[in-house]
Amino acid sequence: MKWTRSVAVSALALALCTCHGSGPLPPGAALGGFADVDQPESYTGATLYTYMDGGADFYIDQGFSVLYVRHYGRGKESFVAELFKMKDAPAAFRVYQSNRRPNEERELASGCVASIAPAEIQVSRGRFYLVARNEDPAVSRNDALIELSRNVLARLPGSCAIAAKK
Repeated sequence: MKWTRSVAVSALALALCTCHGSGPLPPGAALGGFADVDQPESYTGATLYTYMDGGADFYIDQGFSVLYVRHYGRGKESFVAELFKMKDAPAAFRVYQSNRRPNEERELASGCVASIAPAEIQVSRGRFYLVARNEDPAVSRNDALIELSRNVLARLPGSCAIAAKK
């Protein structure tokens, strides 16, 4: 019984250590006047299943390293940024290629082609795959979402050269 309790406490401590942290996702104020809505979170391969109900295997199979999640707000709009750090740039681009909407691709930033829909933007840069969403799926304009995505993308290391070569 004592051993079971210590395993449970250790598992809880691990979950708390791996589920908080913004990593490369900056506070909202650093992104052009967005507000932080919630505490940043992060997930490793061991905890990704707690964030995603289904689909985690795909990311892990592609070379997933860590997922950073942060919620932002501006005015009445709420956004979520999910930043997947992959083992390398080709892995991040493969994930983007699998999830993108081909008829909605255009340049988000110089040399960075993204899948841009009114409520969701997907793009890869270096080892990172970014998904930014307006939490209102019925939104018809996405100016703030584009601004948020561009500002996050500009802070990521690496290039979009793989995506630009499509």
